[in-house]
Amino acid sequence: MNNLSKVTIAVTTLLATTAVSAASFNVRHEYKNETKQHASRVKLADNIGNFLVDIEAKFKGQNGKFMEDLQNNGWELGLNYRHVLNDNWTLTYGMPIEGRSAGMTYKPQLRATYQVDSIDGLSLSARYRYDIKHTNESTSYEENDQGGYDQVVNASKDERRHRITANINYALDDWRFGFEGNYYKAEGYNLYNNKNTNYELNATVAKKLGQWTPSVEFGDVNVSSTSDKRELRSRIGLTYSF
Repeated sequence: MNNLSKVTIAVTTLLATTAVSAASFNVRHEYKNETKQHASRVKLADNIGNFLVDIEAKFKGQNGKFMEDLQNNGWELGLNYRHVLNDNWTLTYGMPIEGRSAGMTYKPQLRATYQVDSIDGLSLSARYRYDIKHTNESTSYEENDQGGYDQVVNASKDERRHRITANINYALDDWRFGFEGNYYKAEGYNLYNNKNTNYELNATVAKKLGQWTPSVEFGDVNVSSTSDKRELRSRIGLTYSF
């Protein structure tokens, strides 16, 4: 049994033994217009008192094609605790853990959220996250001058990255609007345009239809770590709350 299966069983069992009034199931698909890459994810989440737990599975088609020869693209487990300070301020402490075939990423984070009294439905939040990515040792083969292949061992390594996120969210009746900005800074490696910094912008619109909430998101993201090119990332999602 692989790690994803073990985590899924553990979290599903936990959710099944608790109240599920705040539980939700989300399906999301994304497409990047410059690199022509498709990717999808499914996510199960629940609130257990002030604890927030979620598990997601990621998958994509071979070479990023749409739903073609689907393959595992990793999993993520989110563990968070919400601390309500007063009617306006909330602190959320979290530790998302992401797993891929190449290794693991640990993401300790802290988010502060402020509900604006003067504008009903408006909230502002800021988050700091520190990504700690461990890549496992791997083996590859390179062709030599004699027409044969030499085994190359790629040593394991750790990569660390700072991430600051700012959010503006507004609720109007059954509509939800969101804007998010992310700033990244890596320690010792490049993220965008041969520099160790990067940014990302996202705008989201969602509408509640009973227990269903469809959503769309448009993001400005980088193409690679060595280029200054940007691309549009479009996402569509559907959440069922129960």
